[in-house]
Amino acid sequence: MEPTGIKVLDDLLGGGFPRPSAVGITGPVGSGKSTLVKQIAAAALERDFRVVYYAVDESAEDVKESITSWGVDVTRYESDGRLSFVDMFALGVERLADSFPLEQPEEIVNATMKFSDLIAQGRSFTLKHLGKKTMGIMDSLTPFFLMVEAKKVFQYGQVLKYATRFAKSIGIATLHTSVLNETIENAMTNFADIVIDMEGRKNPQGISHGGTLRLVKMGKAPTPPRGYYYEMTPKGIDISTAPMI
Repeated sequence: MEPTGIKVLDDLLGGGFPRPSAVGITGPVGSGKSTLVKQIAAAALERDFRVVYYAVDESAEDVKESITSWGVDVTRYESDGRLSFVDMFALGVERLADSFPLEQPEEIVNATMKFSDLIAQGRSFTLKHLGKKTMGIMDSLTPFFLMVEAKKVFQYGQVLKYATRFAKSIGIATLHTSVLNETIENAMTNFADIVIDMEGRKNPQGISHGGTLRLVKMGKAPTPPRGYYYEMTPKGIDISTAPMI
């Protein structure tokens, strides 16, 4: 087991994530999924993991800023080759600025999100660190489902899962709920080895600063029957062991 660096989550998982494993983190927009994966990435780097981070919902610079704010020397890990970013967010914005309105949105997306390129980048990272502890993070898969035929996304996901098995690595992907249809959500839950769901709790202004975390799937092991409160703090996700009322 590889600890996530979040004690309560590690206790729930029986020590952390097994290696290899494919992990899904689901929840509505703003529920804290990205904060959780960045926190896990930061802890993994401190535990001698090699991490490749696909920045889809926000730029790599924003991800770096968040991880750095927790005291992690991102610059050192990048220069050592232990942390690599695929900045799809910035690439998409740049492509949109260059092409719009001359090209149709579908054409812009197809030019930006080529699964063959993503697979090649992942393969290169894996082979470079073969024999080392590696982690791949896709934050998030949702835009792919919104812009590309679902069948192609599932095929890409299958390739990623095989890659985690081959490299004995941990693959983590986030997925927005209440955006895609239920069939896709259920398929992704069945696809992953471990699924963590985060249900955000919004204040009167519609902003979520915490919510309820549940383990929906944990390999073949039974999942805890209850959920756990969590809060989003400047130091990351803080999960409470207090019983839910």
